Amino acid sequence: MQRRADGVEGARIAIVGGGFTGLTAASRLARDGAQVTVFEAGETVGGLASGCTLLGQPIEKAYHFLYTTDRHALALLEELGMREELTYHKSSVATYYDGVLYPMESAMDLMRFKPLSFIDRIRAGVTVLYLQRVKNWRRLTEIGALDWLRRYAGRQVTEIIWAPLMRGKFDHHHERVTMGWLWGRIRQRVDSRDRTLGGEVLGYVDGGFARLIERLTDHITGSGGQIELTTPVERIVHEPDGDTVSVSAGGETRSFERVLLTTPSNVAGRLLNEYVDTDPDYFEKLAGIDYLGAAVLLFATETPISDFYWHNINVPNSPFVVFLSLTSLIGTERFAGKHVYYIGDYAPDGHPNMSATDGELKERWFDALGEMFTAFRRESVLEAKVFRFRDAQHVVDVDFEDRLVPYRTPCPGVFLCNFSQIFPMDRGVNYAVRDGYRMAGVLRDDLNGDPTAGSRIIKAVD
Repeated sequence: MQRRADGVEGARIAIVGGGFTGLTAASRLARDGAQVTVFEAGETVGGLASGCTLLGQPIEKAYHFLYTTDRHALALLEELGMREELTYHKSSVATYYDGVLYPMESAMDLMRFKPLSFIDRIRAGVTVLYLQRVKNWRRLTEIGALDWLRRYAGRQVTEIIWAPLMRGKFDHHHERVTMGWLWGRIRQRVDSRDRTLGGEVLGYVDGGFARLIERLTDHITGSGGQIELTTPVERIVHEPDGDTVSVSAGGETRSFERVLLTTPSNVAGRLLNEYVDTDPDYFEKLAGIDYLGAAVLLFATETPISDFYWHNINVPNSPFVVFLSLTSLIGTERFAGKHVYYIGDYAPDGHPNMSATDGELKERWFDALGEMFTAFRRESVLEAKVFRFRDAQHVVDVDFEDRLVPYRTPCPGVFLCNFSQIFPMDRGVNYAVRDGYRMAGVLRDDLNGDPTAGSRIIKAVD
């Protein structure tokens, strides 16, 4: 590859995928003078945070928030002049079990959780306290989360509190998931506690995260970049001249100096399949990552259903894993006093939650919600929308670390960065933004002749 002496200025760069990682990288590269083109297969950018309207107000299709420790996302808001549009709110959490809604916001709430014996309540609390203080998370990646919990928290604690959540999050893969992943989730929530407010606080962008997506896209196009929607990429090939990469999309083929893939690993493997023989191990790792889709029901009601924000649904064979009251977190003012909710679940392709019609899914989920919450009345629903996302959650099993790949792919000039590489943390806006910043730097270094740019497998959490 030819060395550039001018950073990224004038470099033709393609970014495949319009989620937060792709958009953040595009924004940074376009700001520095690169000629950036973002290819997005869908009708909107933003991925899970893409926007819609409810009751005439902009809102994200899937629930989002920021932790107080999300410094990368905070840096992006600052860069876009939106820091003052982020407000923090005290969260509230409850667990629905055996027909009863139990608050789960403090140690005292856990002590009052009657489905567990007193001894098991103590074990549950001590286990979480221990995990909060763990520094060497790598040893937790060698054992399944539920196996670890059964050993240390006990079978009753595991089956009543943890197993329903893991099953709802990972479906039939739930026994495989590493304890390292669960440690990351617990660590994030604990780090976002505010002693002054007496619990966890979460940040929400005024007007919804769709505003952040809109500002990012405006920054990209205002800096000369292009965003092409409903333009799936079909083929990526390094050209024989050694300096460019061909990207086939939307019925035409264009040449770029560098390409950044932010697609799921299975999609990346398909787009680069002409290079399987050059590095079979790399492609075997990509193919070894399992994904689940997500189904989300966003709706508004005239009357309130619950005062809690986050509801874990610990019910055997529940049709969904979580129920959220957005307006219990941020208030109802923006929605003229109405109440806004999300129901969410993860499932493989072919699962009824992914294959049912929108009407069928609403019927099933509203029926279940009515059985759990007596305050819910179907006639109170003012508006409801269903969204489904493919490859929304990767399965982080005990061998997952062995399947991590470097950003540099076997195809010269092409790099891959997606949320499977965030290990051991879970996907989220903060790490997507971090990796967008990181990949802008990797592409800059590679364009300026650094042969090691993107070649290292990054495993540590920063």
